Amino acid sequence: MALAFGLWSASTGTAAGQPQADEPVPLWDIQLGAAFVGTSGNSETSSLGANFEAHRRWPLWIFDTVASAVHTTDKGETTAEQYIAAFRVRRKLTERISATSGWRMERDRIAGLDFRSLLDGGLTYALVKEPHWTLDGLTTLAWSHEDRITGETKDAAEGVLTLLDKYVFGSAGETTQRFTFYPNFTDSTGYRSEAEITAQAALNKRLALKFGFLWRYDHDPVPGFKRSDTTTTASIVVRWRSTTPAP
Repeated sequence: MALAFGLWSASTGTAAGQPQADEPVPLWDIQLGAAFVGTSGNSETSSLGANFEAHRRWPLWIFDTVASAVHTTDKGETTAEQYIAAFRVRRKLTERISATSGWRMERDRIAGLDFRSLLDGGLTYALVKEPHWTLDGLTTLAWSHEDRITGETKDAAEGVLTLLDKYVFGSAGETTQRFTFYPNFTDSTGYRSEAEITAQAALNKRLALKFGFLWRYDHDPVPGFKRSDTTTTASIVVRWRSTTPAP
């Protein structure tokens, strides 16, 4: 943590001490992060983490995709396993409002889920649109399907309510905060929520350090599992971005 704070301070300090031109939003950007921790001898454990983001922007359409993976073993036995992938497309209606549809897939054996699928559609809102700070909202209706490790299957009509805050420190780094609430219209006791914080500090134009904390709450969890769990990640990120600005 001390090393991370030092790198973050160095990068933000550079941005503050040496004025840099604001980089325009690129036509597309991709980033891939990975982390590994392993021990042997007195203990035999390994932990693998990965994350992926890609964005493509057209005059009216925007496509976003994100994915993450966490896999931990102890003496060859899997002790934690979580995979999440999400795709979202947006079509601008006005400068502030867009129509949107998304598909999210999860395998989260940490919470007792073999598979969860969430398909939604609705609207997004650009609540704040500043050069270094954005605040976006999302309201959609969704259909959820769950396959639990107990053999139980659940289908439900849900809502997706999200606030996403992002602050960019020039080209040195950025931080995001997201809160999502999933009301359940089929079973009012089956609501869920998530809160996520990420911070990313640039080491150079291509590499960055990324830290993330994800908290998940399920009011009606799989029997034998707790209502909430957390995932903390730290990874080295490789970034690519277009030199052409978005239209």
